[in-house]
Amino acid sequence: MRSKFFVVLLTILAVGILIVLSYRENGIKTYPSYKTSSMRGFHLTHKDGNKIKWELISENATFPEGNREVILKDLTMKIHEYKIALTGGSGTYNIQDKNLIINRPIKIDIDGNKLTTDSLMWNGDKELISTKDAIKFEGKNFIIEGIGLIAKTENQQIKILENVKGIFYR
Repeated sequence: MRSKFFVVLLTILAVGILIVLSYRENGIKTYPSYKTSSMRGFHLTHKDGNKIKWELISENATFPEGNREVILKDLTMKIHEYKIALTGGSGTYNIQDKNLIINRPIKIDIDGNKLTTDSLMWNGDKELISTKDAIKFEGKNFIIEGIGLIAKTENQQIKILENVKGIFYR
């Protein structure tokens, strides 16, 4: 009877040791979230004196520790002086350089005309919009397509860089 008890006890002990030795956490590490801050309803206004030059609005904003960047989702940018409204799926705003990189989908409304592309960069100091991706610019009387764009908001000039195709209506 004693030998049966020891056999059962040793079997249970062996199975327990095998379970403990074979258990892994699959290499998943969790990091505390106190190093990152986030907020809903982000709103940034850039002024020149008392005049609002542009606004940046986002549904969700994340502020990683140590970075001078804000990671944005569902963003809208309004350039008041030139009546430009820009929307994007996600983006990153560099606080120090005042540069905004926006990712798809991007739609820009310029006085009722629509420009669409997949990525875009806004340089706040130079007031310059640029992309290397394909663009489509549609208005009431035209459709222009091409690859790459540089737009200077100050003098309202848009330059499409490559493979420009246009259709104009009467």
